[in-house]
Amino acid sequence: MSLSFNLLKTSEKSLRLGRLTLIKNQEQNILLDTPNCLAYTSRGCVPHLTPDNLQAIPLIDAVSVTLEHFIDIQPPPSTQFPGGIHKFLNFEGYLVFFDVRDSGKLKSVSYNTDKYVSIYTCHGVRQITSDSYIKYMNIYKPDIFASLADKITDETPSLKRIKKSVDRTLKWLDNALSNEGIQVFGVLTGHNNQEERIRSAQETAKRNVAGFVLNGNFLENTSRERINMLKSSLDHLPSTKPRLAYGLGTPEDIILGVSEGIDLFDTAYSVKMTDAGHAFIFSLDLKNDLDSSKQQQQTINLWDTNFRNDVQPLLIGCQCYSCQNHTRAYIHHLLNAHEMLATVLLMSHNLYHYTNFFKTIRESINQNTFFQKAEQFFKVYGEQKMEETKNSTIIYN
Repeated sequence: MSLSFNLLKTSEKSLRLGRLTLIKNQEQNILLDTPNCLAYTSRGCVPHLTPDNLQAIPLIDAVSVTLEHFIDIQPPPSTQFPGGIHKFLNFEGYLVFFDVRDSGKLKSVSYNTDKYVSIYTCHGVRQITSDSYIKYMNIYKPDIFASLADKITDETPSLKRIKKSVDRTLKWLDNALSNEGIQVFGVLTGHNNQEERIRSAQETAKRNVAGFVLNGNFLENTSRERINMLKSSLDHLPSTKPRLAYGLGTPEDIILGVSEGIDLFDTAYSVKMTDAGHAFIFSLDLKNDLDSSKQQQQTINLWDTNFRNDVQPLLIGCQCYSCQNHTRAYIHHLLNAHEMLATVLLMSHNLYHYTNFFKTIRESINQNTFFQKAEQFFKVYGEQKMEETKNSTIIYN
């Protein structure tokens, strides 16, 4: 198995179009055009979707899987299954990226030490060492895994704590790189300290890693503030290797991240919106007749009673299964009836829409229209946050 990353197009402003190529064997190659996303999974599946549902959504070629979801019992029972993680989860046609902690729902847990990382499971807190993590990776055999990292979940950590985080993560990275056979992405740390972020990036870049992971969780509040913080790391990375960023899920996050040279994102935001009963309607290709003086919606809330008689699809013109076969009124009814089909249809639409958003971004970079469209996007939509409503939690997940 070999992994390569080629830049197809670059610009002076860090904008890049690339292709990640995974050659698994003579019969199977996976091409992942970037910027792109890894489908977020929970306990081994994309939330609300079966593998058949997922296969029906085009443009998804890679998934991210988290050890935190399997290790409530040590050793995880899944390690006894022959054939590796691809076969165990029925992801044999996908690039599988493996990490320790759940990037979409990164929770604060008890402290880490030089020997282990504390992780949150459905049966309480567990500890994972660098050696045991590598042992599990050799059993699971993912295509890529992120090195063990001391991720900080404190809002205001001390400088001493941040330095320890960088030192531990680099030590664990060296241990991971001593294991041959699986591609390793180095995790960058440094939290909100610019000097430590630079040190982490420079030291990680010296290692023979296949790519880099940046964590946008627990940083500043706005999209621009988070990107400015991550830029301290990005400016010190080689351009020839892919960069994956966690915690950048909103369209604003993605647009700003892409403009600074981030290649891969997760889809946890799609899950959050689906769980809240929202459907994506935003677009990078905006109509000229839209009034930029009036802020447009990025999503529609299907809990809203205004949709109870609305026989339109979730988004007119969308080619996803949900929009081709069902109406807003029907999905509104399913939500109120607490039917599981509601989130299946919403997730199908949101993930389809999300992956097509990345396709549109790639096309605009290729056509040299990205910055023009990005500027118009911010004029029309502004910077929006997830709407908080009393009905935003679906209790049957």
